[in-house]
Amino acid sequence: MQRLGRRVKRRIRAGQRTIMQSQELCAHFGIDNDKLEALLLERKLPFHKDSNGQIWASIDAKMTTAGPH
Repeated sequence: MQRLGRRVKRRIRAGQRTIMQSQELCAHFGIDNDKLEALLLERKLPFHKDSNGQIWASIDAKMTTAGPH
């Protein structure tokens, strides 16, 4: 049986993220494909490069609606 006055820990939700591939990322940041990897490294944004050379990154949804920074 639970006590009525007990505090409950509430988990804060993480921001929603959107997964984008190279073309979407280039459009989002307004850069060419050959500069994309350098930009992601410069901004310390985590990304994945698959065996086909395609770059995938998970970007904060707030950033995607606000446009390029």
